[in-house]
Formats: sequence, C-alpha cells, structure tokens
Amino acid sequence: MEKSWFSTNLKVAQNQNSPQILSRSLMSFLIVSTDSESTGQKSKKIRLFLNAEQRVIIRQWFGVSRYVFNKTVKILENSEVKANWKAIKTGILNDLPEWCKAVPYQIKSIAIKDACTAVREAKKKYQKTGQINRVRFRYRKNPVQSCYIPKSAVSAKGIYHTKLGELTFTENLPDNIGDCRLTSTNGDYYLTVPHKTTQIKTENQGRVVALDPGVRTFLTFFSENSVGKIGHGDFSRIQRLCSHLDQLLSEISKAKGKQKRRRRKAARRMVIKIRNLVNELHHKAARFLVNNFDVILLPTFETSEMTKKRNRKIRSKTVRNLLSFAHYRFKEFLKHKAQETGKLVVDVCEAYTSVRLVLR
Repeated sequence: MEKSWFSTNLKVAQNQNSPQILSRSLMSFLIVSTDSESTGQKSKKIRLFLNAEQRVIIRQWFGVSRYVFNKTVKILENSEVKANWKAIKTGILNDLPEWCKAVPYQIKSIAIKDACTAVREAKKKYQKTGQINRVRFRYRKNPVQSCYIPKSAVSAKGIYHTKLGELTFTENLPDNIGDCRLTSTNGDYYLTVPHKTTQIKTENQGRVVALDPGVRTFLTFFSENSVGKIGHGDFSRIQRLCSHLDQLLSEISKAKGKQKRRRRKAARRMVIKIRNLVNELHHKAARFLVNNFDVILLPTFETSEMTKKRNRKIRSKTVRNLLSFAHYRFKEFLKHKAQETGKLVVDVCEAYTSVRLVLR
C-alpha cells in the first residue's frame, strides 16, 4: 500500500514449518473451486464539473423532486389513498404549480414512485413490529440531495444535454448502464451509474487471515505465516481534523452573514477531507486483504453498542475515534469486494481474532 497517508507493518514468519492455525479438515472444506467468470452489476460514482448556470438548473431539479416527493407523502397520509404510484401519478403531476413544468417529466414521476415505495415499506414494518415509522419529508438543508435520471438521458455529452448543456465527467461512462441517480454531497455533484460488469473469480486456496479491529490500530491481521498492522497510531491526523471541524461548528453558531457562510463552506470541506481519508484507508485495506487471502475472519465489532452512553466503559474521546474510523462501513465494503472477487468473509466472535487470545 504505497503512497498512503497511513502506515502498514508486515512481518513474515521465517519458519514455514510452524503449526497450522486451522485443522486440515477445515482447510480442505475452505478450498473450493469457483467459476472463472460471472456477470454482475455494480455502481460507479462519477464526479461532475458544472458551471454556475448548470448548478442553478440542477438545484431546481432537486427542489422540484423534493417538492413532488413531499406532496405525495402528504397525500398518502390519508389512509384512503393507496400507495400505487401509477394510479395517483397523473393527478399529482397535473396539479403541480407552473414553476415545476420546466423540470423533466421522469424526474417528477419517479419522485412519486419513491414516495409510494417509502410509505409501503413503513406500513410493512408497522405490520411486522407494531412500531410506527413515519416517512420523513425531504428538506432543502439536507447535506445530500438527489434525483432520478433515466439512462436514456445520459450520454457522453452529459445529462439531458439539450436542457443542461454539455458537462465534464471525471471519467468515461461505462457500457451497458442502467437508470442513474444524480446527487449533491456537501457541494460536490456526482452521477451514480449502475452498469453490468464481468467479475473474474480466482480459485479459493484456503489462505485464511484473522482481523482484529481497534482504535489505536485500525486493523491487526494475522495468518499462518504472517502478521501485520494497518493504520497503527495514525489516527492523530484524523483527530486533528475532527478538532478543527468542532471549532468551525462552534464558530458557525456565533457568526453572522458572510462569516457564517464562509465557515459553513470550510466545515463542508473538512467533512469531505475526513471522509476521503477514511475511505482511502478502507479501500486500500480491503484491496490488500482480498488480493492476498481467500478466507477472512472478521469479528462482530459492535461499535453502536460500545458507544451508547448507558453503561459504556470508554471515554468520549475513544467513542469519537471509534465512530470516525467507521468500522461497520469498512465491514460492508469488505464483504462487497469479497463477493466481487469470489472470496469469503466469515463473521466470528472476538475469541477467534483477538490478538491476546491468539498469542497465548
């Protein structure tokens, strides 16, 4: 993992005749053959560079999509109206104000569908658990805004290029794309593009690694012939950025006018920087693991339970560090990459992977 902001330590055992961690019967069970190729679907997040006029148009799309979604949810609060988007779509679209008409039809139509889907899921959850879950309205101040974009509107020239004009993608669009999602996250614009891909899977040779996640060290890993650490003692950089972010948020509440807007922009930049650093750590660690091992033992690291105020035994500083490292998000990403490459991630209890227990 060269050119990374975090450290990586790896030690390989000199004595290759050391006793095996796993029994031969378990090893033979793990050595399986997989198909060399399979077809799947994945999504690619492509950043867009827009001029001022294009940003105004896209914000209007977000606003109308949000307005139609909220209007549909309000209509569906009446128990007599069923959440069938095709049945109620025409009435809602015909009743929209004049300022909504310039927005493409599909964006408004799928906003109704999204609202109906959300209401149906809330009703299903109520029937199963008895717990009332109201569908929340979408707000302009939410840091993430999005709207639906049909695949027919996406081309190398841009998105709805006859309306929006040509725009710049940071990378080429993949082949065989599906319907997309246009999102704005902390002022940056992205197009999430689902597309079909051929997944090349390698033979599972039973190379096993156990992981021990933590705070001071993001990951400690050990296999039959190697042991190492990823992100050992490197959290201080993220911690400094988090402290600076806290200071900015404190100043935002006191500032007014231009000073308040400037600090908000600075806080957004800081959030993006922290997230990018954590994402780099997650992506490179996951790539290293799936490239070098076939079976990955990952303990159930209950971060949400450990950070609850009631009966917790760790300090607030440690809680902040745990949440910033986003171990659960890494776990989900690792499982995604393992499925993509034909590797296996096994959820185990901490006794299988804890450094202290293994070294005894």
